[in-house]
Parts: sequence; structure tokens; C-alpha cells
Amino acid sequence: MALRELICCDVRLGQLAKLLARGKFPSLLSGIAGGFAFVSAAAADPVEFDVDGKASLVAGVSGGDAAGDIDAELRVTGSTVFASGLEVGAVLETRLDGQQPGRIYGGGRYSSFLIGGGRGLGPNNNSDLFLQGVYAYARGAFGEFIVGKDHGVARTLAVKSPTIFQSFNVNDWRTDLSELNDVHTVNDVSGNATKISYLPPANFLGGPLGSLRFGVSYSPQLSNCSENNCTPEERLLISPEAMLRNELSSWDDAIEAALYYQKGLRVSAKDELLIGFGASYVSADENSLEPTPVFGDYEAMSLGLNLGYRGITIGGSVKTTNAGLSEGENDNYLAFDAGVTYRTGEDAGDWGIMLGYGRSEADIIGPNLVNPSLFQDTQTAQAGVTYHVAPGITVGAAAQFTESRNSIAGSGDEEAATVVIESSIRF
Repeated sequence: MALRELICCDVRLGQLAKLLARGKFPSLLSGIAGGFAFVSAAAADPVEFDVDGKASLVAGVSGGDAAGDIDAELRVTGSTVFASGLEVGAVLETRLDGQQPGRIYGGGRYSSFLIGGGRGLGPNNNSDLFLQGVYAYARGAFGEFIVGKDHGVARTLAVKSPTIFQSFNVNDWRTDLSELNDVHTVNDVSGNATKISYLPPANFLGGPLGSLRFGVSYSPQLSNCSENNCTPEERLLISPEAMLRNELSSWDDAIEAALYYQKGLRVSAKDELLIGFGASYVSADENSLEPTPVFGDYEAMSLGLNLGYRGITIGGSVKTTNAGLSEGENDNYLAFDAGVTYRTGEDAGDWGIMLGYGRSEADIIGPNLVNPSLFQDTQTAQAGVTYHVAPGITVGAAAQFTESRNSIAGSGDEEAATVVIESSIRF
């Protein structure tokens, strides 16, 4: 339940946001470099660089067929601290992703349309290596600002069911060898769209009331990638008629608000019950030039709760959204998950075990261009075990059963039993 270390924004907010919105990455990087040259002269400390990342390799069998996936992220951070205590910096994130399933409209597989970025690192590059995020931040007594291509506060402060795996999960998964899993409760429709985020100082309500963290994000526009330059390559379905979202339709003025609350309750002289609660709300305005638009304004809400005691964590989450459909209600997509994990620790030689379950119900979701459907209901269950080989290095094995029911005539229910081995590293 530990919060991600929030990082956030440059003093040249307007210029940077314009560069990001236009996709001018070379100009952006030049601007960041020039900015560091300026601030390093005035800062109390020299510019420092930090590199961190994570990677996972999954191999297994799903539905009788062998499959695998590799996923890696690398983040480079440059920052400096002024004599006043103000810290400013910039972050560049790249990602290698070999298997992300298609983004399916209706809040299913990767409910965000903008997770990832333009494919490849060049203008016409179709590789699985791409620029995932580039943003600047400022942190001080006033709190934190973030500006650029980064995920918003609804994802940053999300709470979901606990897991011991890095990529193979019942929810918020990076790897889905069955290609049937549609459970996704993280409220991340804005993906890595250009945005500005603000979070007040951390733990400003600490002490007996617990620790509260909240924030807001604003994205001027959520745009789908042109042609086939998105990650993954499959483009976005928007209706049962197999229409593609295009340059005539977009969501503007996306607003996110989220909070995370954590409190420890003393149970005995040595032990306490740790409570973590998260909530978020996202809305966006539809801007369409279509004569009969399929989309409407987007709304989504998500809640999550975790309880931790003596190495045991139990919890779950729920998400509901109208999926942005013009005739939709708030329950066009409903998903929830629940699970329990037990860890002996996170040092070398320690073990972890887990059980998890998730379910989603989507009124309108299109699995591909050929077989659009009016509804798709999915449930998935998973059990697994991990072993810490060394600090930051983990191996594990898991079994997952996924069942998907849809309204496609003659297709019947789909199901898959999957067994995998995952190797992961964090540094």
C-alpha cells in the first residue's frame, strides 16, 4: 500500500505544455537541458541524475498454447535543489512492451486510451520500444506540481486488491496470456496525456488523524494516436458498428481528483493494523464533429480498501463508468476485484503467496473489428507463490482461470486456464 514517490514541475509551464501537446520531443528535451543549465547556476546543489526501472519476463501455457511476454520500464530523473529548499527536475521514461493486449473501448483491456505513447522512438517506427512519459516537476513547502506526459493522480493514488506479482494479475495487469481478462478498476482513462497535476504537502493531516494525500490533474485533451502509431498497435473501437475513433472525435478538459488515506491502529504492543483507502473521480467533455456522435461526456469513479496485519494484506476495489457513451448510464462498465496476500518479508529468501478474484461487466465492448458485441462479462481467479532470490529480484509461479461471456451470436462462452512463471526485477 506504499504510495508511489510523487515527483512533480518546471517553472516554464506554458512553454513545456505546448511542446508536449504537439509531440515535440526533441524540442522538449532541448528545453529541459537549457532549463537545467539555467537552474544549476542558481541552485545550491549541482544537478543530480538518478536511474531506476523494472522489468518482468513471463512464460507459460494458456488454453493449451505456449505464450510469453516481456515488459520493461526505465526512468531517468535529473533534479537540483535551491538554497530555499525548492527542488525542480525533469523525468524521461521509456518502455519496452511486447504483448499489451488491444485497448478495447468500454473500459475493458487497458481502459486508458493513452497508456503508453507513440510506437517506437522515431516518426515511423513500429517497434515495441517507445517513449512512455516526459514531464517536469517542482516540489517544496507548497506541495508538488507536475507538468507533461505522465499519468494523473487517479492512477497515482489508486488502491486495488493486493498482489505479489509485477505483471500477471487479475487487475491492472501488464501481461494477459489468455487475452480474455477485462477486469480493470484503476481510474486511468487519461493515460499519459499531457496534463498538469497538483498535490498539497504530504501528510499534512498526520498524527492521530492518520496520513492523507490528495491531488488534482487537468488534461486539455485526450487524443487517440493517428493511424497505427499507438501502443499497442490495435486501434480503438468505439461502437458495436466497429467504428474507429478518429480525429473528428476527442475528449477535452479531463479533470481528475483523488485521495489516499492511511492509518495505523495499534492492536498490541508490537503490532498494528494498517488501513489504506483510496478514492478517485474522473470526468471529461466530449468534443465531436461527427454528425451522429457515439460518444458523450465521460465519467468514472473508483474506490479501494486494503487492510494489512503481520504480513497479511487483504483488500479490493471497484470501478464504475459510463464509458463515455452518448446514451450511456454510469454503469456501462462495472468491475471489482478482491484478494489476499501473505509475505514473510521482502529480503532474499522470503516468500509470498496470494489468492485473487476479479469480475467485470461491460454493456458495450468490441473485442475486435470483425466481432463487435453488445456486452461482455468476465471473471478471473488467480493463485500464486513468489520467492525473493535477492533484493529486487523475484521469481514466481501462478495459475489463473479466466471466463468470458458475450453476446456474439454463435460464439458461446470463452475460457482459458493459464499457468505461468514470472521473473521480475526492480532497481
